[in-house]
Amino acid sequence: MDDVEARNFQQIEALNQRGGRTLTIADLLRAQTVDSLMAAYAFRAMERGASVLTAARPSGAGKTALLAALLHLLPPGERIITVDKSEVIAEALRQPPEGAVCYLAHEIGPGRWYGYIWGRDVPAFLSLIQGPRRIASCLHADTLEEVRGILTGPPLHATRKQVGRVGLILFMFAGVVGGKFRHRLSHFYEADGRGGHRLIFRWNPHTDSFDQIEPLTEPESLEPYRRFLERLVQEGEYEAPVVRQKVLSFYRRIPRE
Repeated sequence: MDDVEARNFQQIEALNQRGGRTLTIADLLRAQTVDSLMAAYAFRAMERGASVLTAARPSGAGKTALLAALLHLLPPGERIITVDKSEVIAEALRQPPEGAVCYLAHEIGPGRWYGYIWGRDVPAFLSLIQGPRRIASCLHADTLEEVRGILTGPPLHATRKQVGRVGLILFMFAGVVGGKFRHRLSHFYEADGRGGHRLIFRWNPHTDSFDQIEPLTEPESLEPYRRFLERLVQEGEYEAPVVRQKVLSFYRRIPRE
């Protein structure tokens, strides 16, 4: 594990404040929190530099676990920098670093905890989305309208344009359905390129399945990602270091445009 990978692993592990093992995309697939098509679509988006927000109103719904699982899918060499103080954002805006960087905020929220951002730091954080830079975070919200309201309303005052640059906005559900407790990725939005977002997948609680709502972008290119993820689960590879090494091997093996 090189220096970038080792540091990234530490940044992802720091998201896990509830103890136990940090979950991976393989864990989420095995638990049916996501299906292989949704996971493949997210994987390809992460490869292409999408910023991501995960959301759910209740604590413990799995938004942070989902965020960590997606960060394990970053392309090789991309650094994770945790925004633990305002100066990190200011320095990035003043003198952007070379190469691909993912700026990670543990949560967009008013708490005074490590990696939380609020107030004027939030629109500044969103403005980091440019070129090889992306952002990743989570917040307490259950709908896209609520996310927009939090980010663009007082005291944050981000612009709709800034919110529209977030490539993926993903919502988690946790609760009892049909007598069973379930964690599910309930709504999967991607940026539409016009400053808004379109709903791609939605979980159906009646059938406990995931419905495709809108046509997929370049569906023919998703198969390598989907086959890789399905094989990962079949091989029983769930531990984060092992999954990450498999992901890196995937990037080396699959031709890119």
